[in-house]
Amino acid sequence: MSSNNELESGSSLAEDAWAVPSIAAAAVASNDQTTTNQSSSIRNNKSSTVDEAWAKIAALRSKLAADVITDPASNDNNNPFNFPSFISPYEQPNLSAQPNQSYKGMSIPLIYCDQTASQRPIASIENYLQSTSMPCHANTHTNITYTGSQSTAFVSEARQIVGECTGARITGKASLDSVIFGGNGVTGVVAILVDLLNLKGIVNSSAAANGSAGDTRPVVFAGPHEHHSNLLPWRESGCEVVPVPECANGTVDLNELERLLQLPQYSSASGRLRMGAFSAVSNVTGLIADVDAIAIILHRHGALAFFDYASGAPYVKMNMNPNPIQFASHAKEEGEVVDASKDAIYFSPHKCFGGTSTPGVLVVKKRLISQTNPPAVSGGGTVFYVTNQDHRFLSNRIERYEGGTPDGIGIQRCGLALLAGRRIAKEYEQIASSIDGSGGNVEKNKCPPKTLLEYECSTYDRVVAELKKHAPNLIMLGSEHDNVHDSSSSGNCVGRHLPIFSFLIRCGKRFLHYNYVCAVLNDLFGIQSRGGCQCAGPYSQRLLGMTKIVNGNEVSNQANRSIERALLRSDHPCELLRPGYTRLSLPFKGIREEEVDYVIRALIWVSKNGWVLLPQYRCDHRTGEWRHWSRCGKPLGKSERRWLSHYDILAPSTNHLGKLGSNSTQSDEVQASQDRLDLAMKNAEAILELSKRDPRFIAEVEKMNKADGMLGDASDVDDTLEALRWYVYQREAAPSLRDGLDEMPETFDDDKLMGGISVRMDGKRIINDNVEMEVDEVHANEEEKKEADVTMLLNSSMEGLLSFKEGDHAGEASFDEIKAGFEDGELSEACEVFHKGRDEWLVIEDFIRGCEDGDSDSSTASRKRDISTMFGSTNLPLQAAASSVPSQQVVNIPEAATKREKKKPSRDSSQWGQCSVPHITPADAAAADPSTSPNGNVDSNTDDVAALKAATAATKPTGKESNKGKKKKGKLKPPPKMMRAITQAMIQWDMIQDGDRLLLGLSGGKDSLSLLHCLLEFQRKLPIKFDIEVCTIDPMTPSFDPSPLIPYVEGLGLKYHYIRDDIVERANTAGKDGKTVSSLCAFCARMKRGNLYTCARKNNCNKLVLAQHLDDCAESFLMSVMHNGFIRTMKANYQINAGDVSVIRPLVYCRENLMTEFAKANNLPVINENCPACFEEPKERARVKKLLAREETLYPNLYDHIRRALIPVMHDDSTSIMRSYTEAAIAKSRKVSPKQKKTAPQSQDVMMLDNSAAPSSSNNNQADATPSISLASASEEELIAELARRRAEKYKMAGAMKRLPDDNTAEGTIEDSTGQMCSLNGGDGMIPCRELME
Repeated sequence: MSSNNELESGSSLAEDAWAVPSIAAAAVASNDQTTTNQSSSIRNNKSSTVDEAWAKIAALRSKLAADVITDPASNDNNNPFNFPSFISPYEQPNLSAQPNQSYKGMSIPLIYCDQTASQRPIASIENYLQSTSMPCHANTHTNITYTGSQSTAFVSEARQIVGECTGARITGKASLDSVIFGGNGVTGVVAILVDLLNLKGIVNSSAAANGSAGDTRPVVFAGPHEHHSNLLPWRESGCEVVPVPECANGTVDLNELERLLQLPQYSSASGRLRMGAFSAVSNVTGLIADVDAIAIILHRHGALAFFDYASGAPYVKMNMNPNPIQFASHAKEEGEVVDASKDAIYFSPHKCFGGTSTPGVLVVKKRLISQTNPPAVSGGGTVFYVTNQDHRFLSNRIERYEGGTPDGIGIQRCGLALLAGRRIAKEYEQIASSIDGSGGNVEKNKCPPKTLLEYECSTYDRVVAELKKHAPNLIMLGSEHDNVHDSSSSGNCVGRHLPIFSFLIRCGKRFLHYNYVCAVLNDLFGIQSRGGCQCAGPYSQRLLGMTKIVNGNEVSNQANRSIERALLRSDHPCELLRPGYTRLSLPFKGIREEEVDYVIRALIWVSKNGWVLLPQYRCDHRTGEWRHWSRCGKPLGKSERRWLSHYDILAPSTNHLGKLGSNSTQSDEVQASQDRLDLAMKNAEAILELSKRDPRFIAEVEKMNKADGMLGDASDVDDTLEALRWYVYQREAAPSLRDGLDEMPETFDDDKLMGGISVRMDGKRIINDNVEMEVDEVHANEEEKKEADVTMLLNSSMEGLLSFKEGDHAGEASFDEIKAGFEDGELSEACEVFHKGRDEWLVIEDFIRGCEDGDSDSSTASRKRDISTMFGSTNLPLQAAASSVPSQQVVNIPEAATKREKKKPSRDSSQWGQCSVPHITPADAAAADPSTSPNGNVDSNTDDVAALKAATAATKPTGKESNKGKKKKGKLKPPPKMMRAITQAMIQWDMIQDGDRLLLGLSGGKDSLSLLHCLLEFQRKLPIKFDIEVCTIDPMTPSFDPSPLIPYVEGLGLKYHYIRDDIVERANTAGKDGKTVSSLCAFCARMKRGNLYTCARKNNCNKLVLAQHLDDCAESFLMSVMHNGFIRTMKANYQINAGDVSVIRPLVYCRENLMTEFAKANNLPVINENCPACFEEPKERARVKKLLAREETLYPNLYDHIRRALIPVMHDDSTSIMRSYTEAAIAKSRKVSPKQKKTAPQSQDVMMLDNSAAPSSSNNNQADATPSISLASASEEELIAELARRRAEKYKMAGAMKRLPDDNTAEGTIEDSTGQMCSLNGGDGMIPCRELME
């Protein structure tokens, strides 16, 4: 930046851009000198042949693509031009047929084709900002300082550039328009437009005057191609939205628009504010609207004209104030003033080339901006003067609606992006006009299009023609209209399409799922596309044949409504059913010519062969995602993910923008680019052949059945939605692969099409009511089946006993007995009851729910069993217990009710507990001194507890509370499902006995808080007596403050031990040689566990209660298997090494969602913890959790099976036993010297008579004198005792850790003799497994 710039005006972006070729080359040239020289020769050449012109256009396009920021430049010989690439989930095929070739991840080119959603940054703009603007960047709204003045000047200049590029008049006495920046794209600025028009105020005034919104509300005429950002804000403002249909060629029906404007309720005589909101370009099909003709019609009838250029700004010319002379032919009568101006236009600069991370832009007529109505978003920068009593807003129209600190860099980037687009269009026109036609031999159809807009439209025509010829089963939406327009005069290409392609691929009777197509394009070819409805639901549903015309209005058909209802279901996920398509873009700016051809070849390949790869992909029914089988757990692979947290401000700075200089020619770069694309196609063909010959995936998907269907289970409702399923499942492709077919049968037969989407092979909608009739029939059949089930159940209930089974156990009992057994935990969720009416087995929970829904009139109450029998020593086997109960008839069941228990509204987990503490009043005993009161005792190893209690006392409510209210405190009733699971765990693992003193480790999380209330419930109900105390370890970190638990626990009347221990501070010096510990997680866990053991001993508590649940156990099991090769998980009930404290986990059979729902429903004071050592997400446990969640969508009973499989692993002795087996097997392969074999002790056939632990090496002589007997003559009890002795001798792993010394330091901890190590997050950091699994 020049130091001679005047402070008042600042350095001008526009002056620098046009004075030197640096910004002229901003979107045209790369950084090397060769490119600059070529660019200059292109601009200066005024006479060229057709071939030369096409070559220059290709060179210009390559320069723009090279300007896109990719990976840091490198000297890779295999990629000298630094083309972007990434690693595919597929292995690199052996193209050379060399047997020793290594099969590693396949590198594929990255072809970005999602420009309609967002463009990518370019080096020339970012370098310009980095060198010109960022060195003096500051907040705006001041001209006092140098940086503030310069930043304000940059923003003001960018606003002027926007005005120039949109034809707006924003300066001078003749200014008509204002440019406003704000929000996130069009969504944000449309909200500003609604605000500045005061539409909500007008709607409210209309409602107050008429008693209802009535006919005086503002009216918005919306086009047929609108996306949600130009539709939903108008709906939510309270205006009446009137849709304008499309005509036969797909564009806006101008005749219908004029007819609607003349209706009495919408005419100018109605006195209503009328507006038109239309898209200039469809973001789905790229169809260009005639915005000038629409504006003329709207203004002719006194309505405002608003236009959305979100998808059009990168391509078409925007003009707020076109010359009215050129539209004189549109006048309907002599003397009519034709007004084609726009009252407002808005667009998203982040869709423009180089416009990444920019705010939305609104250009609006000044007369529409109210200077009296306050803005909806007020604050700094919007006010003129503020006092204690009142404030005044600014009269400046721009500052009034641009409150807060503006995105200065984003606004400047917006201006540069528009400058670059204008410069590129001008450069193209110069090349196209340089053709020398003086010889008369130039053929017009071989010449390049005259304008860049025409070139973009010709790209669409060429691509569609190629696909229709070579990929007949690829259905290009919106291309069924043969719109031939002669745009030579106006050049606006109205009715033509920009290179935005939305398509479906037909496969058999259905379609390939759009997300699957996106996945294949990404994994095999590196093409970045997008799947869904592209935020244009109404237009998309019309294109997909999901609407119908009723009384002249377009409404959703039955299939559409049924899909919406299915998506709203919360009990069964079916996100895959959401209709949509695949979309990609091929603009001139940012993608090479050879890459366009590559994308066409890839689309043809996927259309023909995409179905072959279906068995190698897995779909997630909850999210609708499809992923390659090797990437289900890690979508980005093992090393592809990049991390923001790896940033180091102290690391050496590098400039990664731009490319390395190269002496290669343009032809060398084009050839290298073509070679990499050809290699990708060869790899795809090789993978295709391997996939056809590999039977593994085919056999796997053939095993899939109804349980792997849309809803992830085998419920009857799956049949209801099957009629709506429009996509192909993996198992449907298996037979064709087995038979070696080249395509799925019936792919090209429109009459065989099934599902909710009705689109013919030519892209036209199918007017078909078969789907609606089918769905209606399914619903009717379902209701008839329900009635029949009730009738059959009534008949069967008179027969007395019902059969049930659980695993290997079976029996018969009455309905009341089965229900009581299920509630008390004797019957688990895996139990099934035989339904005589349906002649099938039903899950017990579904069976009981169905009976209870229809049992509202029954006079027979369910009997509650005595829970004391569960904890006795004389429990009968399940079958015997059931058979010993007298026979009893099942209660009569009336008509099945369809209503379900209403769920409480869920709360954001971040708000848990924020309103809980003030409502908890401590018991009377809590008011006493903690050291003398048996209740409310708070222990601490510091002197700060008094301060804590004083701080929390401020949150306690004043006033007295009735004894009745105090009695109810803490008596939250946990859900029966949770209580059943805990009861079952307590019974099977003998967790609680009479006289136990329990110490609950209360971290403040949802799990420990839920367990606290479950224990209180058991304490009230069980006949046995046990005490409960609570302990919380406060690590004294700012990110975790559990002190709000103090009044909460005291309010429950429990003895509370609150221990403060600065663990993080101690970790800084507790490592080797006084340094920081290698693993903060391991150190913190060890210290917390030691504090809990010490607290338990001091207070004579014999059992420590921890709140790990089934999900934790399953994740720990998988982590141990995958990372350490050992079968291990958390124990349900074990004794620590010291032998004085046992650790129990009552939640080992409970799913995590049970505690989540209970905590939300009862507003438990959950403490949010942000561990300073846990900043990198997702950690390994989170990744394993996601892996299990995905598998659960395919196998709903996954966790039931895992629970049953983990039962032996949860046993205290399982680790020692399996470790001994492992060592015994490994020892056989070890080399042992003959001398060692000869001197090995031969005591394996004898055993010690006493049951004490194995003697140490120091008293072997005493051990030899101990009487012994042979194993053959030993009793069973003696054999068990001997096995335990030998395990303890070699693999002493009975408990957690040795008791910590009194000084509570890390010294003196016991070493794990097995040497098993675990990784915290799959990385290099290792800690002993014992510390994670205990």
